[in-house]
Amino acid sequence: MEVTWLLVANRTRARILEVRSERDRPIERAAFANPSGRAHERDLDSDAAGRFYGKGEWDQGHSATASESLGEHETDLFAIDLREFLDHARSEQRFERLWLIAAPAFLGQLRSAFSKPLRQRVELELDKDLTTDTPAEILRRALDAREAKRTRERASEQS
Repeated sequence: MEVTWLLVANRTRARILEVRSERDRPIERAAFANPSGRAHERDLDSDAAGRFYGKGEWDQGHSATASESLGEHETDLFAIDLREFLDHARSEQRFERLWLIAAPAFLGQLRSAFSKPLRQRVELELDKDLTTDTPAEILRRALDAREAKRTRERASEQS
């Protein structure tokens, strides 16, 4: 088995596990924390929304709302940090395959943050939050998901 990295993540925490063989125990290679992902919006933003005045208006201002909250912005930055770490490791050929195991909402953010060369290394995606599971349990669940995916692919080929 080629070197496979498992990125196990949610918006506040990420772990990278390495597996060389399905029988080996996964080795934790890196851990990341994003405490801002758990913070309340009021804790991240201490200022009121900006105001703007439309054309010809002098005394009636309108509140300018951001297109995304600070919490969402911090989560996007966390996904970008993970992408940069993985892109660097990919360029150093530290892994051949990547399995993404992430909370459903964060999995979408990772997909959109990943570069094309990094997306090409993704072999498996599992939309579950397993960040608190043991490495052995994470590997078992990922292998089960991979086997279910292969079974579905074989069944669709036979149809």
